[in-house]
Amino acid sequence: MKIELRKGRSLFWQIALLAIFGTTSVSTQSPSFPIAQQINCDRPQGDAQVRTCIRLKYEASDRQLNEVYKQLMSQLSGEERSLLSEAQLGWIKLRDKTCEFEVYKSRGGTGYGGFLNECLDRMTKQRTGELEKYLNGFNSL
Repeated sequence: MKIELRKGRSLFWQIALLAIFGTTSVSTQSPSFPIAQQINCDRPQGDAQVRTCIRLKYEASDRQLNEVYKQLMSQLSGEERSLLSEAQLGWIKLRDKTCEFEVYKSRGGTGYGGFLNECLDRMTKQRTGELEKYLNGFNSL
């Protein structure tokens, strides 16, 4: 789910939206089909299974990011929470637009969704690492 902020929306509502929707992307709106549970992503069979495994990998990374984000938010004061919330909203936009740009030339092709999810997965893991460093810094104090 992509979160768009409107001008004039209060910071309270921006933070509330982030808390409700987390850091998910528009790409995660695709349903998890029952067949996905039957796929062996160590040895996917065919392009459709490969694309499904790439999507599932990104969705797992996104869940991990949300967990770390929630843990970090629980360690912060009000102003810090507000700053992190704003930073995270900005990062989501940056990630989504960067990945759209990165895979732009493959739009319309059968691999587009897979390429997009690979980019989203990579950037999400990077962001999770950044947030984990902040979290570890707070925990070592």
